Amino acid sequence: MKKFALVLLMSFCACCALQAQDTKSDIMSYLRNEGYAPSYDSDGYIVFKIEGYAYYALVRDNEDYSLVEIRAQFRTEDKSLSELYQIANDFNLSKYLCKCSAYRNNNGDNICSISMEFVTSSASMTNYQMGYVLRLLPGCVDDLLNEI
Repeated sequence: MKKFALVLLMSFCACCALQAQDTKSDIMSYLRNEGYAPSYDSDGYIVFKIEGYAYYALVRDNEDYSLVEIRAQFRTEDKSLSELYQIANDFNLSKYLCKCSAYRNNNGDNICSISMEFVTSSASMTNYQMGYVLRLLPGCVDDLLNEI
């Protein structure tokens, strides 16, 4: 009985890991089909470019679904961190579909990032959501870059 329970537990863990891989491969497949050239960075995130800017796809898994975040981030030297906080706060008050954040990274650089998130549990849902994100996020990136 213990062996059966162990096999069942290992199968469940394998299914969860497989779901994560499926979501990442669904995103990679979608991006390739749309003409992008996605790749994996050193952290295992999917990276691709739109209009010369790098975007990252981060996948976090739960039991029944995956949370996907598509993010673009920019290093800024012209603005102080407090100015970036204000820009991020103003941006978040006017944009409801994406979120903007500002922070200082480990190198001491001021970073401003913008992202959109969605939840998915199937390839068709991932494709549907990616279509919306890729239509909306570049416009938000342009708006943010005009502010910073």
